Amino acid sequence: MKSLLVAAITAFLPIAAHAQDSLTETLTPEPRPYRYAILDIQPGAEAMDAASMFGERMMLILVPEQVALRVENGEGRAFVLTFDQKLVTQGVGLHTRMGRDPYAEINATLATEAMGGRVLQIRRTIREPNEKLPEPAALIAQLEERYGPPSKRDGSSATWAWGEDGFIPDLDGQPLHEITTVSQFGARRTIQYRPCSTGFNADAEYRFRQHRETPIMPGCTALFTVGVSGGAQLSTVSFSLTDFDLIRQHVAEVDRQILEALTTDAPVAPADMDL
Repeated sequence: MKSLLVAAITAFLPIAAHAQDSLTETLTPEPRPYRYAILDIQPGAEAMDAASMFGERMMLILVPEQVALRVENGEGRAFVLTFDQKLVTQGVGLHTRMGRDPYAEINATLATEAMGGRVLQIRRTIREPNEKLPEPAALIAQLEERYGPPSKRDGSSATWAWGEDGFIPDLDGQPLHEITTVSQFGARRTIQYRPCSTGFNADAEYRFRQHRETPIMPGCTALFTVGVSGGAQLSTVSFSLTDFDLIRQHVAEVDRQILEALTTDAPVAPADMDL
């Protein structure tokens, strides 16, 4: 590489004017190996299909949340991209979540056009009076009837984990694995881990990194979790489904396309600024 990348910015607001770059769709998700779904939608689904199903089942309106990404190299060449990063529930924000009134929302984190803007992660939250929600044990029993016993049960929450070899029956009882990471300066470090456990990057939202020292949830294909937080009058039920296999594929391909664009020898077209 001719020079190091010196800037990577993701913003929710417009950034400095620059001709928009684009990504090429090269990834098409295969059918997922697990059965977990939220309102019959799995990661890998098309964004429009997810928005339609969620809106119909929850009687909500989902709208896209756009972000702008800008990456520059040391020679002043920039890659600028605006894309829909999420589907979010219209009218639900921090004030709603921090309040005490009942509400419902469902959000989906999306891939860039490199994967056709498909769903990578789904999160659903419902806060209702206790009498309108099932007891935590009854909700988990309903999910066990559909998916079998969870990989981990912790009070009012449960987790179903799917690894490279299929369902993980005992999340905390797995043997330790080892992985060696290399820093951008060449330092090597060996880490012990259990697949689908914490300790690794689990972010579904794309952020550019020229060097990724920490892998994205190695050995873990997907996690499906449900949790209930109870109060005296209101309770909150949360569902989350994240496909780390799709996230790893997406990150690797977007990194590749951006680096390729920034290290090309193609001449840069002159600007047309009023000088």
